[in-house]
Amino acid sequence: MAHTPGTEDTVGVFRQGVEQGGTAFSRLEGCWYGNGLVYFVATCGGDAGKGQIWAYDPDENTLQVVFESPGSEVLNFPDNIAVSPRGGMILCEDCDMTKTVKKGRVEQLFPRMHGLTAEGKIFTLAMNNFVLEKSHQGFCGDFRGSEWAGATFSPDGKWLFVNLQNPGVTLAITGPWEKGGI
Repeated sequence: MAHTPGTEDTVGVFRQGVEQGGTAFSRLEGCWYGNGLVYFVATCGGDAGKGQIWAYDPDENTLQVVFESPGSEVLNFPDNIAVSPRGGMILCEDCDMTKTVKKGRVEQLFPRMHGLTAEGKIFTLAMNNFVLEKSHQGFCGDFRGSEWAGATFSPDGKWLFVNLQNPGVTLAITGPWEKGGI
């Protein structure tokens, strides 16, 4: 049934599912399999509407919230996700140019990339501060509003590859991952 009976609202199947106990998600985007679980992101999920990370266990047929953002200052519309070789996660924020007020001045929240430990602790791993003041291969400008995307680790776990959507660059980041939270 595509429509709710007596309407043309196109949400009939959705309403049927919710009425039968189904879970509703808000803006599903990123998905990753790791640690025997399927992780996925509800970009606008949660009480604050700023994002949730979910884990589905296919063996146990269970679903649980791994992390829920309490507000944009902590995590602001996550979408891309990657599980690290150690079991933590990389979360890439969507491009929402939310402004916050701190100490009486407006501050821009540029897209960030976060780490989420296996214990559920979140931290900012990187902030997009990408500005090309001089033309480089035809690109020039302020790209700080561009979102992180496509994070993935190399097979040996030594490199994190991640993209900035605009101007379309891929960064290779190395570090002592084995000593960190992710």
